[in-house]
Amino acid sequence: MVTTDWEVLEKRISCRSYREKKMIEEEKLEKLSAFIDELNQESGLHFQLQASKKVGVPAIKLASSMFSGTVYAFAALVGSDDPVSAEKIGYYGEKLVLYAEKLGLGTCWVAGTYDKKSFWVEVPPEEKLWGVITLGYAADNTPAKQKMIRATIRRKDRRLEEFLEARQEFDRQPLWLQKGVEAVKLGPSAVNQQPVNIVFQEGKVFARIWKKGNGLEFIDLGIAKLQFEIGAASCGVHGTWEFGEMGGFRIK
Repeated sequence: MVTTDWEVLEKRISCRSYREKKMIEEEKLEKLSAFIDELNQESGLHFQLQASKKVGVPAIKLASSMFSGTVYAFAALVGSDDPVSAEKIGYYGEKLVLYAEKLGLGTCWVAGTYDKKSFWVEVPPEEKLWGVITLGYAADNTPAKQKMIRATIRRKDRRLEEFLEARQEFDRQPLWLQKGVEAVKLGPSAVNQQPVNIVFQEGKVFARIWKKGNGLEFIDLGIAKLQFEIGAASCGVHGTWEFGEMGGFRIK
């Protein structure tokens, strides 16, 4: 069982195949709910946990072409409709993903392949539902269709060196920086666009969106920043990010 954030990053895959009759235990739902409350208080977002109460009844209906099995719980990602809020959705949403994975659950970021009429969430004025994170137990055997989807997505991956903009070559950079960039590459990304690069200039680290257009790149920016943070911390270098494109990484 994974115990650290770095171990989660290395082992996690997006879960698109869930067990039909395995519901999440009440104790784990309570932990998820409490953690979401903490994230909302810190971020100003309005994440909401929803769970089914009956075996065989999904909490959310997902596109059968992309998912299989029954999803008994999910987190609705609600926040203001602006770039910084979108970035926070990514940053704090990924925190939730890693927490759920430590509880032994499978997770997947879902931006649009779900039926909005299959559930209800509270969306305050001037805010929007950015997407959901599915939560549940991964199926024992991954269907061939899901394996094909995963393989197709991963074939589009960029090379590790492409994630870093710096004067020196990647393998000549400090180990903590290399590990941070590796963590960014390991992170999830909307339709696998991987639109975020790490910039290393005069000893300072920034994150920028190099590819725009899918509308979700600021969520990816938030995810990438958390991933980098964890990668650097695995080498003993701890820091925090400034929100916003080209926000800096401040080493503590």
